[in-house]
Amino acid sequence: MVYTPSMEHTSQTSEGKRPYHSRARQRQAEETRQRILAATRELFASRGYAGTTLEAIAELAEVSPKTVAAVFGSKRALLAELINPNAFSTQVQQLLDELRATPDPSRRLALVAQITRQAYEPLVRELELLRTAGAVAPELADLARQIGTRRRQNQARLIAYLHERGMLRHDLSPVEATDVLWALTSYDVYRMLVVEQRWEPVRYETWLAQLLIQHLLKPDDG
Repeated sequence: MVYTPSMEHTSQTSEGKRPYHSRARQRQAEETRQRILAATRELFASRGYAGTTLEAIAELAEVSPKTVAAVFGSKRALLAELINPNAFSTQVQQLLDELRATPDPSRRLALVAQITRQAYEPLVRELELLRTAGAVAPELADLARQIGTRRRQNQARLIAYLHERGMLRHDLSPVEATDVLWALTSYDVYRMLVVEQRWEPVRYETWLAQLLIQHLLKPDDG
């Protein structure tokens, strides 16, 4: 092969464009992913879980059914992604960071109440779907159990922190305290008060914070 300056220029130009093309592909993939999730949210709300198909999601998102299947795999995976705690808003993530950093037990529990409210508020439709569709879609009942188990595990770590520092009520074991925290912060309680009884979310948050402090902490720390 005969070397020419133009070949060197072509090679360098091609290499120089690779990062740009890579970023463009990543951006396009994320845009496609978000369109699929938006279409899923809209169809779940209007047709329900059983009435929504991957084909309908693909049509609304303006992609092929193969793309939906390749990106998410199934309707169950789509619903799981819509309520994925790793996708919490920036504000909730900041509250989680504050919770991990603060040593004050009352402040920790107040943050738990605030995070609980802000996590549930934008997901009422999806959580209602998960709650009601389990009877006709057994895979959703399994998903609900997995979410509940993960939530309890996270809360057990908070209770362990309080217990190790002597902050829990003396008449509560760590297991019992985890039971209380897990039950009071459940979506069922939020639904009964905010969705059914029309409590203002801020009222729910204040009530929950006071209840957690009262029932979990030693009086001197409450």
